[in-house]
Amino acid sequence: MKYEQAKAQLKHALKHQKTISITKLNTLLQSMNISLEPSESVEVKYLKNEIKKLRKQLKRGNESEH
Repeated sequence: MKYEQAKAQLKHALKHQKTISITKLNTLLQSMNISLEPSESVEVKYLKNEIKKLRKQLKRGNESEH
């Protein structure tokens, strides 16, 4: 599920005071990269992974130009 889709579903549930299962809420929060874990290491791992993905995209973009 994409960030915007998860955000829209959560917003709808809150706005219309809908009941939402814990499983569904967890899925929505994970899609929005919101962690309920107090650990900073989870966030650091996520950010390092995102940086790695962006570097790969940039590298692919530069290779396709040559």
